[in-house]
Amino acid sequence: MAIARRMGPAGSAVWHSMLDGAEDVLREEGYGALTSRRVAECVGVKQRLIYYYFETMDDLIVETFRRLAARDLERMTATIAGGHSLHEIWVSCVDTADTRLTAEFIALANRIEALRVEVVAYTQNARRLLSEALVKASSATGAVPPEAAVFLATSAAIALHREAALGISSGHLETLRVIEAYLADPAGQRAAPAELDKDRDR
Repeated sequence: MAIARRMGPAGSAVWHSMLDGAEDVLREEGYGALTSRRVAECVGVKQRLIYYYFETMDDLIVETFRRLAARDLERMTATIAGGHSLHEIWVSCVDTADTRLTAEFIALANRIEALRVEVVAYTQNARRLLSEALVKASSATGAVPPEAAVFLATSAAIALHREAALGISSGHLETLRVIEAYLADPAGQRAAPAELDKDRDR
């Protein structure tokens, strides 16, 4: 019968410092540089100590994302509960998202099944919160269903950040104007298709 080896306490200061180190490596150097040796260097500990707190690097990566997801969902919940406008929610929950870090985790999720499960759960929870905020903040749903609006807005935010990092700006200002116009009056979008239909009948 195998005896489980002793592990360092989850949630301790050292444990959190290792998650911080993993975040820094992913953000600054990418997942290709994320090794136990590199994390240990960032934290200032011996490499073997990483495996005292985490059985594998995959476990460290999953815990790093889980903490980040919990932090983001808590921020979203607090922002939405604060009665802010849709524009303020967009800026706080979407437009300021760390898209570089998110992209690195998504790439890793293609290899690590446990991480894929966490990424899916986080994405679904985040979209649910934002969809509920959209419904709550507007008196009518409008022509675009809340779930679709959230998907389009979050996808646009990710694309805008990625392209801006590369020095691409074509179409960015116009896209932001469309998003902000929708956030200012989501219910008003209902009238647009109806007006188009009237024009066709004339």
